[in-house]
Amino acid sequence: MNFKFQERYEASKDPIIIGLPEHPENLPDFDEVDSLLNGGLRDLVDERVLSTAFGEITSTGVTIQTEVKKVIAIGLGETGELTSDKIHKVFGRLFQHLKKGSVESASLMFDTFNHDVRTTAEALGYMSNVSIFEYAGKKHQDESPFLTGFELMITSKEPVEDYVSYGRTLGESVNFARVFSETPPNFMTPEIMTEKISAAFKGSKHTKIDIKDEFDLSDEGYGLITAVGKGSANKPRLVTVEYRHPEAYDVKPVALVGKGITYDSGGYSIKGKTGMPGMKYDLSGAANVLGMIHGIMALELPVHVVATVVLAENMISGAAMKPDDVFTSLSGQTVEVKNTDAEGRLVLGDAVHHASQYSPRVIMDFATLTGAVVAAIGDERTGVFTNKGDDLIAPILDLAEETGERLWRLPLDDIEEQKVKSSAVADLVNHVEKPGRASFAACFIRQFANGSPWVHFDIAGTATQSKANAYGPKGATGVLIRSVIKAVERDLI
Repeated sequence: MNFKFQERYEASKDPIIIGLPEHPENLPDFDEVDSLLNGGLRDLVDERVLSTAFGEITSTGVTIQTEVKKVIAIGLGETGELTSDKIHKVFGRLFQHLKKGSVESASLMFDTFNHDVRTTAEALGYMSNVSIFEYAGKKHQDESPFLTGFELMITSKEPVEDYVSYGRTLGESVNFARVFSETPPNFMTPEIMTEKISAAFKGSKHTKIDIKDEFDLSDEGYGLITAVGKGSANKPRLVTVEYRHPEAYDVKPVALVGKGITYDSGGYSIKGKTGMPGMKYDLSGAANVLGMIHGIMALELPVHVVATVVLAENMISGAAMKPDDVFTSLSGQTVEVKNTDAEGRLVLGDAVHHASQYSPRVIMDFATLTGAVVAAIGDERTGVFTNKGDDLIAPILDLAEETGERLWRLPLDDIEEQKVKSSAVADLVNHVEKPGRASFAACFIRQFANGSPWVHFDIAGTATQSKANAYGPKGATGVLIRSVIKAVERDLI
């Protein structure tokens, strides 16, 4: 897909794309657009040939300079009700429409979208990648020619090229993460995923990679990661990608930690036959952290970020961990396992403690951790927990509101602390048969933050979507990649 830019519309054979608000006569450039359509814009709307209803796409033929050209209009609804999320959805539906129609080229009148210039331009670039993502997997089919061959001429009085490029980079980072999540698990074992991470980041500017294999993990005391990975022939890995821009050399890092269970059978606390399909997505926390560091590096942000992903398969064998087993974590705390299907918090315990050794200003972990969070707040909100107060989390909540990635803070207090420390044989226990399991799981991970400011994002509901929408197809969403990159860039955390 190629974008070109111009300040004034120049006649071409390409279809013309316009944004159409409820009252088009209020457009700043109404006269120019109306003139382009031979003074017929108001009539086309009144006769319902073109619709102003939000997200609705209509088209018609218009004679322009003796040539009949196609006009594609996408409704914006009431201009005052447009939000960042809505403008993203507008462009998502537009690109999906263009792809479905196999449109080869088009000319977009940017100023007709009548919203904040930067937000609109970033949304245009972002959705050009995110909304039409496709993962062919192992199907024998060619990539859609639209993805590589489509050309869009953008007419705008304001310079928007940099904003569009920025948005495209964010979208590329989301799709980078999606590929990890969508890949079948026999093609995305911990070892294979490590190889792909190394290939993607090795040799990148201001970057170094540290990889710990199963022997390193065992020898260095990562007892919880080792325990979870014991049952699989595909052994665990811990991969850390550190990006330190020269302008941030003496700055404490932001630590990002992602849960990467490349497949989760549940172990001996085995999942049912309906609970296992889709467990390839249990690596989405790790995939999204990789998308975050990918975007930060691509934008060459002047920041210091440490991204750690813990990769393991939770399987069954004679060597697998069992309920009632006790293991010693990297932090030195002992953990009694009561449920082997509560493995995510185990690997995150070691990974979060590992991240704390970088003396970060904040640790943020991301995990498809609990079904309980979905039961509590649904599948369109991410549950957020922290060991600090509103000062740490409020800017993140505000930014998520801006990006449309909904967050909801959930409680952590002495109730969960007592439950986590209720084992009769170890310092901690990984599961209890009591309500409040999302908070319990978060509280368990908190024990390993080692005094660092810490935020936990339970993306169990938001890491995937059950059906296609304007943001893309059914499957992985890349949730919070955009928000976290912006938070790091704006120094909000």
